[in-house]
Amino acid sequence: MKTLRFVNLFFVLIFLPVFSNAQTIIHADNYGGRQQFKDFIKEEMVYPEKALQTQIEGTVVLTFIVDKDGQVKDTKVSQSVSTEIDAEAMRLLGLLLWEPAEYRGMKLEEEKTIEFDFAIKKYHRCTESRGYEKLDFPIKPVDTSTKIYETIHLDKQPKPVYESKGMNFASFIMKNMTYPESAVKQNISGSVTVFFVVEPTGRISNVKIEKGVGAGCNQEAIRLLKLMKWIPGVKDGLAVRTKMTLTITFNLQDFENQKYVPANNSNQI
Repeated sequence: MKTLRFVNLFFVLIFLPVFSNAQTIIHADNYGGRQQFKDFIKEEMVYPEKALQTQIEGTVVLTFIVDKDGQVKDTKVSQSVSTEIDAEAMRLLGLLLWEPAEYRGMKLEEEKTIEFDFAIKKYHRCTESRGYEKLDFPIKPVDTSTKIYETIHLDKQPKPVYESKGMNFASFIMKNMTYPESAVKQNISGSVTVFFVVEPTGRISNVKIEKGVGAGCNQEAIRLLKLMKWIPGVKDGLAVRTKMTLTITFNLQDFENQKYVPANNSNQI
C-alpha cells in the first residue's frame, strides 16, 4: 500500500503542472477568429476557372508557422487538389493576419494547419449571395503583393462611399445602428474600436476588436462596419491594402434622442 500511495503521489506531482501549463497557452489565431475567417472566405474566394470547367473539387490543407511577430512562414501544401486550386488557397492564406501564440505573456512560434474547402455548388451559392463571382477593383492598376500600408504612407487614403449624397459617418451610423437589446437592458454605453484592412476591392478584411464594450456592442460595431463600402487607398498609382481603425460610440441616451456624436477616431472619415 505504501508503494501504491507513493506512485500515485508521484503521478500527481509530475503531471499536474503539465495539465495546468497547457491551459495557459493561447494558440495562434487569425484576426477575428473562426467567424471572421468564414466570412473572409465567402467574400474573397475566387474559384479557378479551369477547375470550374473541369469540375475539380476538394480540400486544400496548408501547414505553416506563425512566428512570434504574427508573420506566416514555411508554408507547405499538406494536401493538394490541383495546381490552380492550391494557388488560390495560398493566395487566401497570404491575405490573413495572425495573432501569435502566447504563454504567460511570452510570444511563441506555433505550427498551424488550415483547410480551404473548394466545392462548386457551395461556391455558386456563395457568389449568388455576395453578388459577384470575380473580384472587382474600383481603382486600377492594383498592387498584387500582400503588403499592408498605414494611411500616413499613402498618396490617397481609403474613403467610405455612402448610399446618399450628404451622408457622413455620424448619419450613416445613426441610420443603420440597432442598439443591442442586451446593452439596452443593462444600460450599457461605451466605445468600440475596430481594426480592419481595406482591400483593393474596397471590401474589408481581418476585422478585429481592439477595444470592446460587450453586451452585443462589439458584434453590432462589426456589422455596421461591414455595411460600409470603400474606395481603396492609393500608393504610387496603385490600389493597395490599408490598415485602419475606427471607433463607434454606443451612447444609449443620445441614441434614444436620435442623435449620434462619434468619438475621436484615429482615421478621419
